[in-house]
Amino acid sequence: MNPAIPKTLASDINSFTSNLEKDLGDSLVSVVLYGGLVKNQMIRETDRVKIMVVVKSVKISSLNKVGDALSSTKRAKQIQLLTLTPADLSSSTDVFPIKFLDMQQDYEILHGDDLVKDLEVGRDHLRIRCEQEIKNLMLKLRSMYLRSRKDSKVLQKVLLKAYYSFLQSGDALAELKTGKVYRKENEVLDGIESIGLDSALMKKIQALRTSESAPDQETLHDLYEQFMEMIVKAAEIADQA
Repeated sequence: MNPAIPKTLASDINSFTSNLEKDLGDSLVSVVLYGGLVKNQMIRETDRVKIMVVVKSVKISSLNKVGDALSSTKRAKQIQLLTLTPADLSSSTDVFPIKFLDMQQDYEILHGDDLVKDLEVGRDHLRIRCEQEIKNLMLKLRSMYLRSRKDSKVLQKVLLKAYYSFLQSGDALAELKTGKVYRKENEVLDGIESIGLDSALMKKIQALRTSESAPDQETLHDLYEQFMEMIVKAAEIADQA
């Protein structure tokens, strides 16, 4: 497991996996840890835990067992579960190409078979989904600004959330354009820069996460406007990819 994961969090993840093994038995095919806990080098105790649970069949009885394991861990609110069958997994890469491409780049098998490595993510599906997610973000940024423009704290949270949302779709877009795989956060930012987008702006938004003082409203609005403009440009790149 990623050594950057705090020891108590890693222990709780292992305990959750053990409970799944005990409760589901032979019907448990695979447990996969993916997302930031596998990719990142700076991880907090409270970070989201993304886990994919693959079972032979999804029935109320099996969901109850997964639910029992989830409710027995103090990390229940942190854990984001994706519960699938092997058939669900193999037939979903066309619908969720960005999710599974991101998973395929960095994941760890906590139990059972590795069903991730041989997943096929089609370029056409990836391009369409990438453009869709970026344009959804473009529209959401406009809508959220209208709601939150006078509340700097909320607007900063919106900007940070949008940053992480674009980090995933921007990663996929950079891979589409360059054919290269970008793994860690700063590598993704370099990939975004390589296709003509402003990674310096992204790093300014990234810095809001650890900044001890909030920017003034004018600075925040300026960052927000620049980010909206960059997302429009990213949508144009995705359309032509």
